[in-house]
Amino acid sequence: MKVLVEQRARSTDLEDSVYRLVKKAVQFGKNIQVLFHTDDYLCSTDRYLVVLGGSGRFLINNIDFDEVLAAAPDAYRARGLKSSPLISQVEKCGRDIREFYWQAAFQSSGGRLLDGCREDDVIQLRQWPNFTRLYTSPNIYRISSLLSARPTTLDVAARLLSVPKEELYQFYSAALYSGYAEVLNRAVVAEIELKPHPYVRIVKMLLGRFGGGQQAVL
Repeated sequence: MKVLVEQRARSTDLEDSVYRLVKKAVQFGKNIQVLFHTDDYLCSTDRYLVVLGGSGRFLINNIDFDEVLAAAPDAYRARGLKSSPLISQVEKCGRDIREFYWQAAFQSSGGRLLDGCREDDVIQLRQWPNFTRLYTSPNIYRISSLLSARPTTLDVAARLLSVPKEELYQFYSAALYSGYAEVLNRAVVAEIELKPHPYVRIVKMLLGRFGGGQQAVL
């Protein structure tokens, strides 16, 4: 568990991160392995992220999550997994993909509301995440208790709990992006959509090749 005590500047734009590739893999039900570069090797075989899009599981091996999320597009190589021992390994030992989304959104928020989140949203926490494995903040259990028992807005929650709005913004961004929270006062898109990005054509090409298990560089 990593506690983020202070508000910090947004260190990673989700549109420029591995998050985009992970979302697309889950959206299309694809299994992928993302291999990360080292100083000595163009593509390390023991520093990787595996995502099982069909079952919604992921596994990170020998690399810190912050490094995964902050990796530039030229710092990793992605490939499809059609048949691999890694698939059964991730099915057994992997984690819920919602935890990946929570980590990415929580870290990227840095105390700001991410796209798709509004301050006047009436929020309810549908399920408690496993906070022992996630980024957290000092008042996260109090926030979770309130939003589970009493759906409310961020402004009201801040006054009831006497916690900084920045902490609530970070919590809400992570909870909505990961699917642990829902908005009760308006309709929202089930999947948070990202804006068009210069790398989207390459992402589509990569996803199109997954069936054949070929490699493509992002």
